[in-house]
Amino acid sequence: MKRLLNPLVSALQGNPQHRRLTVALGALLLASGVTAYSIAPRSPDVSTLPVRQLIEAVTPLAMSTPGDGDPVVPMTFYRSEITRHSDSVNTLLRRLGVSNSAVTNFLIRDTASRSLLAGSAGKFVLIETDAQQQLQRLTARWASEDGVQFSRLVIEPGAKGYTSRLEMEPLERSVRLASATVRSSLNAAAKEAGLPKLIATQVTDVFSRMTDFPDGLSAGDSFRVVYETHEADGEVLRTGKLLGAEFVKNGRQHQVMWFQEPDQKGGYYTLDGQSLDRNFLSPPLDNSKVSSGFGMRVHPVFGEPKAHQGTDFASPSGTPIRSAAGGIVAFSGWKRGYGKFVLVKHPNQKATAYAHLSRIQVRKGQRVAQGDLLGTVGQTGTATGPNLHFEYLVKGSPQDPLDITRPPMEQSITPTVRGDFTRLAETMRQQLGAASLMAQASAE
Repeated sequence: MKRLLNPLVSALQGNPQHRRLTVALGALLLASGVTAYSIAPRSPDVSTLPVRQLIEAVTPLAMSTPGDGDPVVPMTFYRSEITRHSDSVNTLLRRLGVSNSAVTNFLIRDTASRSLLAGSAGKFVLIETDAQQQLQRLTARWASEDGVQFSRLVIEPGAKGYTSRLEMEPLERSVRLASATVRSSLNAAAKEAGLPKLIATQVTDVFSRMTDFPDGLSAGDSFRVVYETHEADGEVLRTGKLLGAEFVKNGRQHQVMWFQEPDQKGGYYTLDGQSLDRNFLSPPLDNSKVSSGFGMRVHPVFGEPKAHQGTDFASPSGTPIRSAAGGIVAFSGWKRGYGKFVLVKHPNQKATAYAHLSRIQVRKGQRVAQGDLLGTVGQTGTATGPNLHFEYLVKGSPQDPLDITRPPMEQSITPTVRGDFTRLAETMRQQLGAASLMAQASAE
C-alpha cells in the first residue's frame, strides 16, 4: 500500500492544487475504510454451518369416539316470552316456537292452564324443548296481587298426555345497584343504565324535590341508585321501590334514602335525616301572617262567595318575596287582577304563583333556586292592602300551599327510631359506595 501511495503523493506535491486534492483523496480513502468496516461480517456464514436432522416419535392422545352402546346426551333448548294483552294460546305458542296441536288443545282445555292468559298480562313464560322442538316443560311465573307471593304453572308431558300443576311460593326480595353518567338528560341516562321504568320515574321524582341542584344535571354529572326487586326462581317479576340515590354534580354529591317509621307514612330523607318532602316548598315570606286561607270565602272586593285558589300573606310593601322551590320562570309581568305576577314552573307539572307584587326582579325563562329573590310585596291588581297572593298548582289544579309548606309531623324522625335510621343510613352509604365502584370498574 505504501509503494502505491508514495508516487501519488509526489505527483500531488508538484501540483499547485495539491492541498485540496490531498484532502479529497484522504476523504475518499476514509470513506472507503468506513464502508469496508460497516459491511464486514460479524458472524459465520449460515450456509457453511453443519446441518443436523433430529427425528422423534410422537404418540397422539387417544380420542374417544362414542360407540353404538354409549348413551347420547340429549340437548335442551330454552326460550322465553312475556304474555301480552292480545295473546291467545296460539299466538303465544307461535312466539315461543311451539307448533303442536296436542299442547295447544291441552292449554285451552286444562283448568289450571287457563290462568296463564287470564287476568293481567306480563307473565313470564319459559319453555324447554328437545332437538326436534318437542315440548319438555313449560313454566310460567307471575306475581300475586298481594306482592308477597307468586304463582308457578308447570306443564310437562306424561305417560297419558300432558299434566299441569299450579304452585304458590313466596317472592324473594333482592337489592340491585345501578350507576350512570349523564350525557344529555337524566331520563336518557336512566334508560341507558337499563333502569326499570318504575325506578326511572322514582329517580326523576326524587331529584325534582332536591333543592341542592336547582340547575338540574348536565353532561358529565352522574348518579347511582339502589332499588329493590321481587324475584321468583331468579327471575324478576316485580320492581319495588327506589331505596336510595346519589346525585353528583360538579363533584358535589347529595345522598338520599327511603325510610318509614312503624305506622307512619314513609318518605325520602338525606342521610343526615332531613326530609325531602318537608323541604319541597319553603315559605315565600319570612315571619308573615296568613290573612286569607285556601278555599271558599267572601271576596273582600266584590263581596260575594268565591273560591280562593291560594293563600294571602299580609306583609308591608317592599318585603322580599323568595321562590318556594327551584324551577324556571314561566311568566313575569302584569296579569289582570293579579297585578304584577310571577309564575315559576317546577318539575313533575308543579308550579307556584306570586301576585300583587310591587316590583318584579326576575324575567321569563330565568332559572331560579329555592330561596332566590323574585320581587317585593305590593298592592297591584285587585287587592285591599299590601299582601302576597301565593298559589301552588299540580297539573294546573290549585292545592293548599300550607299543606306543603307546613312541616308534616310524620316526616320528623322520632328519637325512638333514630338509631334504626342511623344504621340504615350507614348501610345505604356502603351500597351507594359499591355502586360507585361498580361504575369505575365498568369504565376501566
